[in-house]
Amino acid sequence: MSALTLPEPANWPAGRRRIAVLAVALSALFAVGVFFGGRYIILGQFLEALVGLGILLPLALALFAVQRVSSGHTALRSSHDPTGTLLKSDRTFEMLGLLAFAVVIPVGLVFVTFTLTGGLEMFTSRRGQSIAVVAMCFAVLGSIAGLVSGWRRGGVGYVKLTPSGVDVADIFRTESVAWDDIDDVDDHSDINKKTRKAVVLRRRDGSEKVIDGCDFYVPNGVGLYWMVRHYWRHPDDRAELTDGRSLARLDEGRFDTDMA
Repeated sequence: MSALTLPEPANWPAGRRRIAVLAVALSALFAVGVFFGGRYIILGQFLEALVGLGILLPLALALFAVQRVSSGHTALRSSHDPTGTLLKSDRTFEMLGLLAFAVVIPVGLVFVTFTLTGGLEMFTSRRGQSIAVVAMCFAVLGSIAGLVSGWRRGGVGYVKLTPSGVDVADIFRTESVAWDDIDDVDDHSDINKKTRKAVVLRRRDGSEKVIDGCDFYVPNGVGLYWMVRHYWRHPDDRAELTDGRSLARLDEGRFDTDMA
């Protein structure tokens, strides 16, 4: 069985529907933004038009990044060493995410500066103006933190499988789950209902660790789900994680797909 013919986990289709709904909603928002941007241009309010379109650009980049990997265009970035097998997020997805952060910063600074000085008139009420300024300040600070953390950590996320457990890293933190602490590996969360293409590590203490968006790391994501489940169920195979045999198994799709 090749990686292309591995069965899709039963609860993953719901995640695809959520992405489709999100895509429609963001597309509608973008269309509205373009409409108002054009209106600002017609009225000669070029700063408002520039800022309005600039605010929508990060959303468009994020949507394109997720749609790209959802369509199976993930490029596998994998490596192994004596400590385990590392799977990093798709490089294009990573660059688009960091670019979205980078766009927020100058657009946000222009928005806050000119709104406070009265040079930007995008809100009719003082209350709406204040809420927007505070929200944008948080967005700028979050984007700066994301860029700095991504630079220091060398990316936006990775999954590492080791003989002792699973390391799951996002742009800000890394969490490790020992194989012995895992009671089950599932395809949906009982806590977070908004996951998509997820591997859910159910701990014996009742808590969960979710690897969300498996297709960020592996084309279509299915191979990563069965990979984690296989090495959880087969302790004797975990030595493969240190010498490259795990990546050969991933390429060939030779995983235990029995759900019993």
